[in-house]
Amino acid sequence: MNSQNAKQDIQKLLSCFSEIFSRPSFKLFSSFIIGFIQLGKETHTSSMVQSLSFSFLHRSLSSFTRFLGQNVGALEEVAETALEQFFHRLQIKTHSVLFFIVDDTIIQKSGKKIPGCAWHRDHAQKAYVFGHQWVLSALLYKDFLLPLWAKLYHPKGTKGCGPFQTKITMVKKMLQTFRLPIPCKVYLLADSWYWAKQLAQVCRKYGYHMISQLKSSSVVFMDGKKTKVTTLSTINSAYREVSLFIYGKNKTLKIARFVGIIQGLGKVAVVVVKEKRKKTSYLVSTNLHLSALDIVKYYAKRWKIEQMIKDLKQRLGFGHYQVRNPQAIQRHVALVLLSYGILILLKILQWLKDQNASWDLSIRSLAFHVRRYILLENITVTFKAMKIRFQQNILDSYLDKLWV
Repeated sequence: MNSQNAKQDIQKLLSCFSEIFSRPSFKLFSSFIIGFIQLGKETHTSSMVQSLSFSFLHRSLSSFTRFLGQNVGALEEVAETALEQFFHRLQIKTHSVLFFIVDDTIIQKSGKKIPGCAWHRDHAQKAYVFGHQWVLSALLYKDFLLPLWAKLYHPKGTKGCGPFQTKITMVKKMLQTFRLPIPCKVYLLADSWYWAKQLAQVCRKYGYHMISQLKSSSVVFMDGKKTKVTTLSTINSAYREVSLFIYGKNKTLKIARFVGIIQGLGKVAVVVVKEKRKKTSYLVSTNLHLSALDIVKYYAKRWKIEQMIKDLKQRLGFGHYQVRNPQAIQRHVALVLLSYGILILLKILQWLKDQNASWDLSIRSLAFHVRRYILLENITVTFKAMKIRFQQNILDSYLDKLWV
């Protein structure tokens, strides 16, 4: 990937959003996006402004904080434009299969005065963590994942963040807000914490399907009898062995498909998945026409959002906000998602130019190419102003050390 092309492509992508803002606001918006990509996980609002934007825009810190707090409607319009660009660049056609994926993550915080902070159960660490919990959604087409929304979840009684909403309610509102440029086949993918009849019913209302995981305590009606899903794992004659490439690995699984009834929802397909040295999992699909193999493959695509969350935290400063205004916190996170979206659109542009070379481009490598050229350009400008000449190999050595 050519660094010069990366700069031109970023400028082209950012220009798609120029009509949404006034000229001064667009400069601030572009500075935030470039700043998140440029500084990565070191991105704090103040450090970003002082180290990058302030030096070249000569704007005060208050200009950036006002932008975070006052441009609510504009950022929502930016998200819609990003979705339109996603469809346009990939030339997505009517009735294409898309995946609306949801998940949540915890951002650990230590400040007691930050609004919305509370104790949350971290199931990965098996401990309670103090901080913010975010519910995220993203749209997947082929190998390209575009982030959509991040909503702040807080338990009952938490101060400073408005009325309490369950995570299911948040996802319902995301689905109700979700508007596709053209009609497509959409599957909502979520883990067992988000499986709920009311969410499946919302999907049905909009013509979508839902694929999720059932908890081992779940029950379905089979031939009119109430049956625990764990009972299905004992019907050995129903299973067949398959080899699949999922979660980045080749896996050998035993799978079986059953059709049951969930009260208040109707018929669903239940797929039981057995893997050596792992707990049996129970997948559920509201689309009865999918095979067991397709249900397993589709559900495995949920892994993409976990990779996205990791990149948001480690590469783009997702949780590194240092503001106490709830609105500014939401805008910070929204801009980080847009920065990730810009990198995804950049990957699409590279893929359209050379599909073999660009298919495996990671967010890490994309961000590095952008950082390398922008940093090279900014350092060159600084050196010229100081009337000092440095050899190119010294600068390259500096950039390599910075990358490490």
